[in-house]
Formats: sequence, C-alpha cells, structure tokens
Amino acid sequence: MSSTQQPQPQAVRGQGKSQSQGMGKLIAAGVIGVLLLVLILQNSKESWRIHFFFWWFSLPAWLMLILVLVVGFLIGFVLSALLRRRKKREIRRQAKNF
Repeated sequence: MSSTQQPQPQAVRGQGKSQSQGMGKLIAAGVIGVLLLVLILQNSKESWRIHFFFWWFSLPAWLMLILVLVVGFLIGFVLSALLRRRKKREIRRQAKNF
C-alpha cells in the first residue's frame, strides 16, 4: 500500500438492517394512520350509545374511536414498559448470580 492510498471504510454489521426495519415501521404506521382516518371520517355523522353497568352515555362515533385508540395505545405502552423492566431485572439477577 502506498502512502497516497486511503484505506476503504468497512460497513458496520447490522447497520442497514436497523434502518430498513425503521422504515418498515414508519410505512406500517402511515398505512394504519390513513386507514384509521378513513374509518373516523366514514363514521363522523353517527352517534354511539354506550352502556357500562348502570351508566350509559352517547358520543359521536369519531370521538369514541379516538378514545378507544388512545386507551389501547396507553395500555400497550404501559405493558411494554413493565415487560422491559421485568426483563432488565432478570438480566441483572442472572449477572449477579453468575
């Protein structure tokens, strides 16, 4: 190798895979968002009556859909955080015992 030649940078393993996974998640989120928007717009003129035990209330369908989506997202977020926390504890416990 002469003094004027520069070494070629080598690709980092796994770098392309994480970028493609991120793009796939972004595309999936966009498609789901568009489908939800269509669902909400198609049900914007309806009103849903909800009975829960001895309570009842009536909400526009679009608002009920948004509330259900937000509650579902929050439940998924909390469960994911709890599972991650449990996994970290197990890893620490195994490292401590090892």
